[in-house]
Order: sequence, then C-alpha cells, then structure tokens
Amino acid sequence: MVEEGPKRLSIAEKRALNGPLMLGSDEQVAKTNGEALSAGTWTDAVLPEPSRKKLISLRVDPEVIEFFKAQGPGYQTRMNAVLQAYMQVKKEMGQR
Repeated sequence: MVEEGPKRLSIAEKRALNGPLMLGSDEQVAKTNGEALSAGTWTDAVLPEPSRKKLISLRVDPEVIEFFKAQGPGYQTRMNAVLQAYMQVKKEMGQR
C-alpha cells in the first residue's frame, strides 16, 4: 500500500484549528464544533524566544503527535507554545 501525503483539512477543520483552545473544569479539551471555535484565533500567538529547554520523556496520544507533525517541521516547538499559552491562561486566572 502506498501512503499518501498528509490529509487535506476540511473548511470546518481549518476553522476549528484557528479557534481558541477550550478547556473545561476538568481541564479536558472541550468538544465543540468549528463554528463555536471560530470566535478567536491562534494566528496571533507568538512563539517564545529560544531558551534552554529541559529534556523530558512525555507520553502523548498518537493522534496528538500526528496532528502536530502534520503541520510540518517544528512540531515540538508548536507543542511547547500550546503548553506555554495554557500555562499563561491558568496564571492569569490565578490557578495552577
């Protein structure tokens, strides 16, 4: 079987990717449709300045890795940026 390139995203999937990360009280990503996510955008996100990173071992669901890798090189940097954004929101809310 010949593998094809990355799957092309539908319009709804593209809208969902451009929306804000929705977190519930149990800190799980909320399942919402693309229209609900289209209120905000991640396109304004700024990648942090390069700094010394700490090497860790992290278990991540296969679909999470596939999602970030499908966006091209630099997937680990993007994953770190998402975690940074989550941390900042939690700090602003006064929670840890």
